[in-house]
Amino acid sequence: MWDRIEHNGYEVWVLPVLAYGPPAPDTLWHYTAYFCRHGADAHLAGQSTRYQEMVSTFRSEDEARDAGYAEGRRLVDLLPANGLRGPHGSRASSATPTPR
Repeated sequence: MWDRIEHNGYEVWVLPVLAYGPPAPDTLWHYTAYFCRHGADAHLAGQSTRYQEMVSTFRSEDEARDAGYAEGRRLVDLLPANGLRGPHGSRASSATPTPR
């Protein structure tokens, strides 16, 4: 299930995903995520930035979610002051956060 936090005027959404197979006590996890301005339509081009971690694995769903939140906060903090395009067409940044 997608979970959300807010950070510096942005929503950071994270979905932990199984690394392989059905859930078991030793299942490893990855995450997929995105961030957008609060209230933006994240499904429209230019309204969100997607990121994921599919190489490293995490020992629990919570650990994967926390890692996704941490990376999202880091990426938001790298944005210039005007950031992504807002929900009402405010200026977009030409800068893109650098992935890890």
